[in-house]
Amino acid sequence: MTADGWTSDPVSFQASASTIAGQIPGGVADYFWAEAYERRELEHLLLQSFRTWGYADVITPAFEYADTLSGRGGRELRQEMCRFLDRDGSMLALRVDMTIPVARLVGTRLHDAPLPQRFCYAGNVFRDVEPRAGQQREFWQAGVELVGSATPDADAEILALTVRALEMAGLADFRLVVGQIQYFDGLINALQLSPAARDQLMQAIDRNSEAELEAFLAATPLPSRQRRALVELPRLSGQNIADILLRAERLCLNERMRAAVVTLRAICHALDAFGVLDRISLDLTEIHNLGYYTGITFEVLAPGVGYRIASGGRYDDLVGTFGPSLPAVGVAFGLERLLLARRARTTALSAKPRPLPPDILASTSNSPEAMAVVEQGRRLGLRIAVDLDHRHGAELSAAARALGISATLDWSAGGVQIARIEDGTERLEQIAPAHVVAALAQLASENQPVAPAHQETATA
Repeated sequence: MTADGWTSDPVSFQASASTIAGQIPGGVADYFWAEAYERRELEHLLLQSFRTWGYADVITPAFEYADTLSGRGGRELRQEMCRFLDRDGSMLALRVDMTIPVARLVGTRLHDAPLPQRFCYAGNVFRDVEPRAGQQREFWQAGVELVGSATPDADAEILALTVRALEMAGLADFRLVVGQIQYFDGLINALQLSPAARDQLMQAIDRNSEAELEAFLAATPLPSRQRRALVELPRLSGQNIADILLRAERLCLNERMRAAVVTLRAICHALDAFGVLDRISLDLTEIHNLGYYTGITFEVLAPGVGYRIASGGRYDDLVGTFGPSLPAVGVAFGLERLLLARRARTTALSAKPRPLPPDILASTSNSPEAMAVVEQGRRLGLRIAVDLDHRHGAELSAAARALGISATLDWSAGGVQIARIEDGTERLEQIAPAHVVAALAQLASENQPVAPAHQETATA
């Protein structure tokens, strides 16, 4: 054993290396076959949804200088960063979210571009956390950032876009829980607490613990108006938005709290115009903060799912840490969590993963005419695999069944046949070569997109 703890015995080193050969670290996963397809399709669907709202694609590096990330995020993000040394000794870190890199890009290179700027993205992010359901050390986010507008309409656009994107992704039952950090910060400022008392109150609110709040109130002397505001704060949540805002307004202790209520009222008015207000709940105890939020914050919750599916908020000071100050608001969707939420309302995961089968297995006999038809079928959107063993007839159909393929295209000297394989039965159709493309077009029109069968993820 050397002084630094490493063994100098090559036999021991080889034995140790062999025990991890082919394994992957905890908190990361292999995705393959149907699940890999499902993840890519969801990513594509979300990006397409974002683009229809006028958001343009952005791609940022998977790692940056550690100071760039740690200096902008809160304590939680700093603790969860995955750091490593560059060749020149610089400390680097894998990105912990997508918002900070986009803010860096805008602040350093795009701050003089016309405003507002709208960006959308999808990519992997990394957190050094204990792996659990819906949270790996490497996970995927898709989201948007709207930079350059401080209006309530910008906040409403992000909230409405979130609703529409989730609906398009196939999630029917969900709710956006919206908070306002300015309201809570205004309350904290009015209380003029000591650092220790402030931490105690923040913990009680963050945990939504009535017992801890009561303990704080018992130990902290406060004027009656301030005490009443704290007692009533946990009740400022729910779907009766007009009533909550009215009561929140009556509890205001300073202009900062009043301004927060005015902003929330304007946001909700805009959301009503979008037709999504029924998806919104208010919760003025919602203080989830990654270290850079300055206004509204929100999270998406769904019945039966014990974690947020998406979250976001306003961050008016972040871009200014890189360049000229610009207001901004955004949202990030957790792809793994969204997939789990969709599965929770459908079927249980399959015990045995299977590939997503092609639509057609084609035997072409290496005919140029047949290969041209196959290519035209692919342009129609059909997934066509060519049989490399040149099987025909019953052998081709048997191969298709084994792979879970529901149709065959059999091009041989005897003519062209299309077989439909359903529930163990086979329907054959003899087709003239000139009419094969039309038959494939008909098949493509019948093949509506279907969510792939779910499967277990291969994890460490």
